[in-house]
Amino acid sequence: MFGILQKMDHFSNNLMTEEQKIDFIQELVDFGLVWDMHEKYRNEAARLMDAGKVVNLVLHRKEKKQ
Repeated sequence: MFGILQKMDHFSNNLMTEEQKIDFIQELVDFGLVWDMHEKYRNEAARLMDAGKVVNLVLHRKEKKQ
């Protein structure tokens, strides 16, 4: 399995299959990284979400009121 930098390199150089792209972008979305990355990653995430291939299931911790 490749690390994040190797996956980024493969993505940027169009060396991933569509299935690998989906898995990679889903991984970035799951960890919340994609939204702080370059526009090409955000755009791909949005495209795949619109196509129903990637989901953004963000869970936020509810803050306790003191």
